[in-house]
Amino acid sequence: MIVEHRRPKRNFDRNKFIMALSIFVAFTLIVRLFYLQVLEGNYYQALAAKEHSGYTELPARRGEIMLQDYHSKETFKVATNMTLDTIYADPTLIKSPDIVAKTLSDLLFDKDIARQGETKRIEEESKKLDPNVTFEEKQKLLTPKTDEELKQNYYNETLEKISTKTRQRIIITQSIDNKIAEAISLESLPGIEINNNALIAYPTQISDISHVAEILAKHLATSEDDLLQILKGKNRYVILKKKIGPEISMKIKEIKKNDKDKNYNGIGLQPEYYRYYPENTLASSITGFLDTRNLGEYGIEEKFDTLLRGEKGVFKTQKDSMGRQITVGESVIQPAVDGDDIVLTIDRSIQMEAEKLVRQGVKNYNADAGEIIVMEPSTGKVLAMAQFPTFDPNKYGDAFKKEPLSLSTDEIKSLIPIEGAENSFWLYIDREKGNRIQVFKETYPNNLVVYTRFANLVGPEVYKNKSVMEGYEPGSVFKPIAMSAAIDDGEVTPNTTYVDSGPVKVDIYEIKNATNQYYGVINMVTVLEKSLNTGMAFIAKKIGRTLFYSYIKKFGFGEKTDIELPSEDPGQVAHFSGWADSELITHAFGQGLTTTPLQMISSYCAIANKGIRMKPYVIDKIIKKNGQVVKTDPRPINQSITEKTAQTLTAMLTSAVENGVAHNGQVPGYYLAGKTGTAQTYFKGKPLNGTGTTIATMIGFGPTSKPKFAILVKFDKPRSSEWADVTASPIFSKMSQFLLNYFNIQKDKK
Repeated sequence: MIVEHRRPKRNFDRNKFIMALSIFVAFTLIVRLFYLQVLEGNYYQALAAKEHSGYTELPARRGEIMLQDYHSKETFKVATNMTLDTIYADPTLIKSPDIVAKTLSDLLFDKDIARQGETKRIEEESKKLDPNVTFEEKQKLLTPKTDEELKQNYYNETLEKISTKTRQRIIITQSIDNKIAEAISLESLPGIEINNNALIAYPTQISDISHVAEILAKHLATSEDDLLQILKGKNRYVILKKKIGPEISMKIKEIKKNDKDKNYNGIGLQPEYYRYYPENTLASSITGFLDTRNLGEYGIEEKFDTLLRGEKGVFKTQKDSMGRQITVGESVIQPAVDGDDIVLTIDRSIQMEAEKLVRQGVKNYNADAGEIIVMEPSTGKVLAMAQFPTFDPNKYGDAFKKEPLSLSTDEIKSLIPIEGAENSFWLYIDREKGNRIQVFKETYPNNLVVYTRFANLVGPEVYKNKSVMEGYEPGSVFKPIAMSAAIDDGEVTPNTTYVDSGPVKVDIYEIKNATNQYYGVINMVTVLEKSLNTGMAFIAKKIGRTLFYSYIKKFGFGEKTDIELPSEDPGQVAHFSGWADSELITHAFGQGLTTTPLQMISSYCAIANKGIRMKPYVIDKIIKKNGQVVKTDPRPINQSITEKTAQTLTAMLTSAVENGVAHNGQVPGYYLAGKTGTAQTYFKGKPLNGTGTTIATMIGFGPTSKPKFAILVKFDKPRSSEWADVTASPIFSKMSQFLLNYFNIQKDKK
């Protein structure tokens, strides 16, 4: 007999079930509240603050940058601010768009700008033309419009802008939370798009605005009424033209004032601040520029961006449930703090002359680029820092302009793609010398291929201040540094001699003189006069690695000068422990190491200043908004060489100008000290020779009895002559002549 065992039947406990369900719901609510209030608390607090508070930014005036004038003691603004009106329209308030469009097109139409646009249109159309298009169609498309037609086009465009009462596209927010974005996407709302964390609405595509506003309000934790107004897409603000002149602003204000029929109620003027560079290209490599984001780029604008920018003010008010500002509750005003003004050490007249001469030199000698620096040896003050090519910070975007380039079939085949740059190539003009330009390939719908290059040849490289940001092998202008080490340490005197009998063999190399001439028994003065590499080999062996390296560091090479400009290159000087015998010698005549032009002129200033190296500086003073003036005081860095050695080197460098290869740097009636240097450049590790391959430099100071100025002149790859004495020296002479006259320095030589 089988006995069936059954479990006793349990009664359903209703109370326990309700208690368990309550605990689960409570736990879920606690977790959700923790997520909203703690994990996402900042986000929703920000939304609430934005919803219930109104913020109006009060712009700060950006500080000005100024140059000085030695004679008049005046200051001249090279970077300042200007206020110009933007004219805008509220189409919902304009009753007679045709009348308004006619008036505005008469006032705002600029024939020259329209003609430039028409020229560009024809260029673009010609690139898109189908090869099979008829002659008549081509003529119709490519015939320039008349001035009357261009003005009619402008009228039509203006009329369309001020007649469009509903916006086609509205960005509700540009930074929507990813989780919220995902939730909104699942709703599949018509006329709503999420693109790169931006929530975008297309009002004309939304059939039920109330429904969409209701759904979005739940996800955005914002007012449904506010969203309803936004989604209606009323076109309340259309920019018609920026930067209109004061005369036109006055005329528009007069028209609105006498507008009895209220036709122009929807037209307004809004003042906007713009950065303006009154001197155009003058000192632009020092000042830099302000970009479209109002951020400083390059030069002083970048280095002191925060100081110049100041602090924006904020006006904060509470909003009621309808989004209207109310005066009750908290209302805080934080005033704007204007930026500080900066006065540079740059002398306007000297800078203008330096820029004129460097431009002339680059063009006359067919060089890639050129720089001139003028410094005051006793203080380290930079009086001029010029380069060419340069740019106008008011039109800094012009650096990206391109121009068509006609290439042969062979040249097209020889184009070398630039890694990481799509449709960009190197075209070698002279492969043996490494001369090349960057070429861009543009393909149009009709399979037309157009090759272009930068109109200024270098593109945005023009922004770089090469005197500070770019190192180079200085060549023979470095010889006085090695010579000063040997004299300072007592290894040689100016009268010490050696036998210059021919090339010096070291390691696997032969050290030759630049002209391949040799002079027998000569002294150290002649070594600098004739710029003999064999003489520097004699010097290098005398002083050795350790001593030479210590003097290189004393003169500041391999380290930043800390001038008040961004992205300074410290140069490259390897530690002496790794030098080969050949490097010890080549370093003595400026090869195998790199310096910046600023470092080079600073070392000559030390020689001119009794051996004391001063910190170079380009800011004279900062004028703060509280009236405080922060003045830059000259700062000695070290005693690079003794005063006696400095006097000896000055005499030797004076002889180099009077009797040596630097003789083209002379100025009649004055003693000047200086040295030239013609440095080799390299391509794929091999040294290049001939015109268009060298860096030509001359550095010097004067008058030698009491130096008032030091000058560096440098040209990159001059093609009229490879030698510095034929290129850099004559420009050095002209710059010296100007300074001697400018400072009214009396002649010291009969």
